[in-house]
Amino acid sequence: MTKNYQPKILSFLSQTTEPVDVEKIRTACGIGNWNTALTHCLDLLVQGRIHGQKTSKGWVFWAHQEKQLEPWEEARGNYEALKVSEEKVTLVLTHTLKTLTISFPKDTPEAQTLIQTLTNTPKGTKIALIKTDIPEKPLVVRTFTDRTVAVKRCLQTLLFRKMILCELCLKSYLSCLFFRKRQFLIFRYVVFGKVGC
Repeated sequence: MTKNYQPKILSFLSQTTEPVDVEKIRTACGIGNWNTALTHCLDLLVQGRIHGQKTSKGWVFWAHQEKQLEPWEEARGNYEALKVSEEKVTLVLTHTLKTLTISFPKDTPEAQTLIQTLTNTPKGTKIALIKTDIPEKPLVVRTFTDRTVAVKRCLQTLLFRKMILCELCLKSYLSCLFFRKRQFLIFRYVVFGKVGC
């Protein structure tokens, strides 16, 4: 008797937030055999109903789902596309194995912020966005460009300077210790008449 596990797999993957391996899918859906679970997942992948990728440890699968950001929820990843339709504005981000699709109704301030910020942004740029509950600024979008890399290099320079200063302080502390040791040896020579132990 053949059971149809595909609806169970689809409902399980739609609830997950990260890519899931075959063994987790098998146990969550009550499938007895690992190969059966893999076969059903690959069938769904071929149909285009889920996404999957073969990694060094085996297959992982995830469902393509649109995300509605809640207030103070953050999303980040590499900018893939900004799709503007009559009803909504959809932002597609990729992050390692996961594709995240975030959509807003077209007439909202969040959608207008996305359009204004990301129209000239090249594909592959790292971006982060956070939805707020502030009416004046409902969505904050940050793109990580060369300027941010320059700031990171500046921070690395400051860290390097701090390490050098710490090393200089340590050397002055050690020279102070050697000076005290020398004073102790002179005192010992004066009092006891010998320097050795």
